[in-house]
Amino acid sequence: MRSIDHDGLLQQVLFQESSLSFAQSNDAREQVRQAVDIVDLVGSSLTLRRQGRIYVGLCPWHEDSRPSLQVNPDRQSWKCWVCNIGGDIFSFTMQREGIDFRQALELLADQAGIPLTQQAARQQFEPGDPRDKRNLYQAMAWAEQQYHDYLVNSPDAEGARRYLQERDISAESIQHHHVGYAPDQWQWLLNQSHSTPHSAAILEGIGAVATSESGRAYDRFKGRIIFPIRDTQTRPIAFGGRILPEHATDRSAKYINSPETLLFSKSDQLYALDLARQGATQQNSLMVMEGYTDVIMAHQYGITNTVAVLGTALGPRHVQLLKRFADRIILILDGDDAGQRRTNEILELFIAAEVDLRVLTLPDGMDPCDFLNTQGKEVFLEKAAGAADALEHKVSTVLQGIDTVTDTHRAHQALEEILRTLAQAGRSQNSRSESGRLLEQQVISRLARRFALGEEILRTRLSEIRSRQQDSRSTPQHDSGMQAPRPTTWKPLDPRETELLEILILSPELVSSALEKIHVGVLPTETGRALYTLYARIAATGRLPEFGYVLAEMEDPQLKNILVETDETANAKAKHAEVQAAERLDELVKGFHSEALRSAGREQLATLENNTLDIEEEKELLQKLIDQERQRQGMSAPTDG
Repeated sequence: MRSIDHDGLLQQVLFQESSLSFAQSNDAREQVRQAVDIVDLVGSSLTLRRQGRIYVGLCPWHEDSRPSLQVNPDRQSWKCWVCNIGGDIFSFTMQREGIDFRQALELLADQAGIPLTQQAARQQFEPGDPRDKRNLYQAMAWAEQQYHDYLVNSPDAEGARRYLQERDISAESIQHHHVGYAPDQWQWLLNQSHSTPHSAAILEGIGAVATSESGRAYDRFKGRIIFPIRDTQTRPIAFGGRILPEHATDRSAKYINSPETLLFSKSDQLYALDLARQGATQQNSLMVMEGYTDVIMAHQYGITNTVAVLGTALGPRHVQLLKRFADRIILILDGDDAGQRRTNEILELFIAAEVDLRVLTLPDGMDPCDFLNTQGKEVFLEKAAGAADALEHKVSTVLQGIDTVTDTHRAHQALEEILRTLAQAGRSQNSRSESGRLLEQQVISRLARRFALGEEILRTRLSEIRSRQQDSRSTPQHDSGMQAPRPTTWKPLDPRETELLEILILSPELVSSALEKIHVGVLPTETGRALYTLYARIAATGRLPEFGYVLAEMEDPQLKNILVETDETANAKAKHAEVQAAERLDELVKGFHSEALRSAGREQLATLENNTLDIEEEKELLQKLIDQERQRQGMSAPTDG
C-alpha cells in the first residue's frame, strides 16, 4: 500500500511553502469569505438573474448565448459547465483579474475593509512596486480625488468650471461623474504626491504621468478636464482628458485617454458602464454614444442606460461586454459623414454576435448633448425607440442613391455587400434565433421586391456566401477581455475518490471516521490525495471542515473547480439517496480494504512466480494468500473437527 507525506504534499500543492500557520491563514481567508457575498461579487461584473435557488448569467470566457454561468448563493460558489471552471469568491477574482490567490485575497480584503497583516497578505512585491495592482488602484483613487477637488475648490480652476457650465453640465453631474481638472502645470500631480506612498513610478504605472525623451517626468493631462473611467466595480482605472480651449495649441489633441496599463485596456471598457448597469437592467437596453459629455448630459436628463466608447472604434470585446448587460443595443451616432462610416465598420460585429442592434443617426450633424439641450428628453427617447434595426439600416445606407433598375452594376455590388453582411448572422439554421430567422426572412423579402429577384435565388446566394465564409474562417477564438480559463493540469477524480469527497461534503462530521479507516495513500490520483489531505489538515485543527471553509482554504483554482463540481453532483444525488452517508462510508471503506487485499495478493503472487522462495516460505505465503482471499470475501477460516 502506498504512503504519502501529508505535510509535504500540502505545502507543495496547496500552500506553496507559505510561512503562515494553518490557523493564521484561515483567520484571514475566513473573514474575507464571510464578508463578501458571491452574488454581489459576480453581479458586479456580469448581469445575473434569479433562476430558482441559483443565479445565472452569460459566461464571459466563451461565446455564450444561453446563460451557462451559475452562481449558488447557498454554497457561495460559481461554475461554468461549458468552460469547466468554477470555485468561490477567490477563484472568480483570480480568473477575472488575472492574478494569483494572494493578490485576490488582498484585493477582496481591501474591498471588504478587512485589514490584513503583512504576514497574512504575504505580498509578492515590495511596498510601492508599480507592478502591484493594489498599489495602482489606490493611486488611481487618490489621483481622481485630487483632480476632482481641484476642479470644485481651486480658484485657478474657474476657467474649467466656466467651460463645463457653458456645456450645461450641472454641479450635480460633476459630483456624480467625479469630473475633475488637471491644472496647466507640468508637475502639479507629481508635487501633490510627495507626501503620499504614490511614487512617480506608480503614477506612470496608472498612466497619469509620462516621461519625456530627456527622462523628465511630467503630468500627462495638464490643462485638461478630467473624466474618470471606472470599471464595473466603480474603481477608477483610467482618465479621459479634454483640453481646455484656452490651453490648446496646434499640437494639442482635443481628447486623450490613459495609455494601456495593468488596470486599463480601452478595448475592454466603456465610459460610465458602472453607472449605466442599473438603467440597462431596467430598460433591457444600452445606448452607446461617442463622447463623455454626451453620456453625462444623457444621465443628467435621466437617461441612465448610456455609455460611451473610449477614443476607439467598437470592437469584438465591446460587443461581448455590451451583451452581458442588455439584450438591445442602440448606437447613437452624430449626424455627420464620419459617424456613418463608423457605423458600417462595426455593423458586422454586432450582426455576427446576433445582438439586437438598433442605429439612430441624429439629424443636422448634431451630437446627443446638443440634441438633448435643444429638443429635450421625450423627443430623444421617441427617436431612440424608433431606431432602425442594424440590417435595415445597412440596406438603407447601401442602396441610398442607387437605381436598381438602370444602374445594374452598382446594384449588383450593393446586393452582394448586403448579403455578405446578412451572412454574418447565424451561420447555420440551428444557431439562428427565431427572431433572427424572422428578420432574415423580412430582409430577403424586401430585397426580392427591390431587386425584382426571386426569394429562392437570394437564399441560394446567401447560403453560398455563408459556406465560403465558413471555409475561409479559422476557428474563432473568443476574446472577452478577461483572462482565458487556465488549462487543466489535475487528473479527474477516480469514482471511489468522488464518492469519498461527496460523503465528506454532505457530512463533514464523518471526516474523522473516514480518516481513521481510509489512509490517504490508498487514493489512486494525486488530485484525490491533495483534496483529502486538506480535509485531514483542517480536521487536525479541531475545525469542522464544511464545504465553504474547505473551498476557501485551497489556493489552486482548478482544485476549487473540482470541489465545486463534486459538491454540485453530491447535492444532486442527495435528493434521491436511499442510503445514509454513514452507510455509504462503511461500504466505501470495505471497497478500499478489499482493493488493498487484492493488490497485496497480486504482489505476493508475483513473488511466488519469481521462484525466489524456499519450500517453507512458499507454503507460508500460500497460506497467507488463502487467508487474505477469505477475508476479502468475508469467509471464516475452517475449524478442526
